[in-house]
Amino acid sequence: MEIKQQATEIFKSTLKLVNPEEFLPEILSWNKGERVLRIYDRAFELQQETGIFVIGTGKASPTMAAACEKILGQDLAQGMIIAPPDSKIKPGLVTMLEGSHPLPDGKSLAASEELLAFIGKIPDGSVVINVLSGGTSSLLCLPAEGISIAEMRKVYKLLLESGASIHEVNTVRKTLSQIKGGQLLNHLRQTILLDLVISDVPDDDLRYIGSGPTTAQEISFTDAKEIADKYDIWKQFPGSVKAHILKKMEKDGITVTQDFKTHQTWIVSSASKVANRTKLLLEENGYETELIHPAWTGLIDDFEENIMDSIRNKIYDKRGRKALVFYGECTVKVTGQGLGGRNQELALRLARHLKDCGQNIAFLSAGTDGIDGPTDAAGSVVDQNTWNKAEEKDLDPEYFIRNNDSYNFFKEAGGHIITGPTGNNVMDIQIVLKV
Repeated sequence: MEIKQQATEIFKSTLKLVNPEEFLPEILSWNKGERVLRIYDRAFELQQETGIFVIGTGKASPTMAAACEKILGQDLAQGMIIAPPDSKIKPGLVTMLEGSHPLPDGKSLAASEELLAFIGKIPDGSVVINVLSGGTSSLLCLPAEGISIAEMRKVYKLLLESGASIHEVNTVRKTLSQIKGGQLLNHLRQTILLDLVISDVPDDDLRYIGSGPTTAQEISFTDAKEIADKYDIWKQFPGSVKAHILKKMEKDGITVTQDFKTHQTWIVSSASKVANRTKLLLEENGYETELIHPAWTGLIDDFEENIMDSIRNKIYDKRGRKALVFYGECTVKVTGQGLGGRNQELALRLARHLKDCGQNIAFLSAGTDGIDGPTDAAGSVVDQNTWNKAEEKDLDPEYFIRNNDSYNFFKEAGGHIITGPTGNNVMDIQIVLKV
């Protein structure tokens, strides 16, 4: 099997192993006779009149909701989730609404309003299982008073193209919302709220996963303004957004959200767990493998350099089958007019380093959600021949890099990884193979 194909097969096998429908039954269980709901080692004894509801948002919410349906069976009262367009999995009893991703629009707004109305009808004392994952920041979207969804969308686009980290992006997002940053808790205080969270942020900080709608925290308008200034996008913010932030700053610049006693949260999957599963798979396939910690966060330029340093120091000129695994998410400051995503661009940049290296090396970078930027690709895979073969086809890889047009490069040159939406979201995985 060609080395690029090996890398692709390992990635796809990892996706199957970390599917929420596979691992959630190991975490969540329901004893119908004793009416005991168990999450890990914590047991909840429910009265006969206590109903169980499921709510959720994010790219993994359909698969998580479907898993909850199988576990709870007829004892699941009702449910409602907000999912991205074209989600493969569709739960049965749980109503699935469609939002927009990566930028919110009217669908996200309408779905969010419908979910809040549903939550408002949940009887007091009910158990609510909240399945939360990445993508929530765009799917669950209720702008602050005086800000339109179109204005919020513009700010999101500016942030995502600025090179800001996910923490910085979500710091600003929370200031523009009525439900992010723990504000959704205000609608759920009458319930026993149990969050099951799939993390898509580097340090698994709950405040930033989906902008932390059910995580009590400080929302800093002062920090939001400083971030907008740092990336020189404040002047491009709509007037209503600037007025909203400045008005809050005139007071104390901070809003503090509050938790309640009957609320608990568990992170059930994360990028580090998936990266470890990838390492084990590679070892089972005969590769001496090193997992590079910690999860990456930062500019693509620095990540590119970090990966190449590791390749040179750890596997160049080494005998035997060697592999490296990286994980996390890099940020790209978009200056071109092309189509692509961070994984495809990173793969194309690595192809430049690997050309003519004289060794049989493959590099893969892909998103575990199956979606890289506004494209139908999860990412791409390259080897030491990718760059030169593209030039033989009269393709100029440097042009595609300059124009942030990695998608169209791989469309012509080959190397795309197409999985479709996976129903999961635990950041990106990078695999280096050497044979």
